[in-house]
Amino acid sequence: MAYLMLYGNGWTQRWGIVPGMEEQVRSQIVQVGTDATGELTVVDPGSEAEATLVVAWALVAAAVVLDGSGRAAAGDSTGQYA
Repeated sequence: MAYLMLYGNGWTQRWGIVPGMEEQVRSQIVQVGTDATGELTVVDPGSEAEATLVVAWALVAAAVVLDGSGRAAAGDSTGQYA
């Protein structure tokens, strides 16, 4: 699974990207810092269910898509980037 990393002023978020949606997410992150909003299909880390993430790109300082290894991390990694 690939991951979307979002960085803002004092915050960081990591979201799993639904398989097959990586290019759609990559095409959206070029809007970082603009007044645009975007809708991305992501995976909720708590339930593993698909969810729609609405992003106000003006509040995002940086974004990156990281390709995952396909193996699950040991333990809870939600705070790893906070």
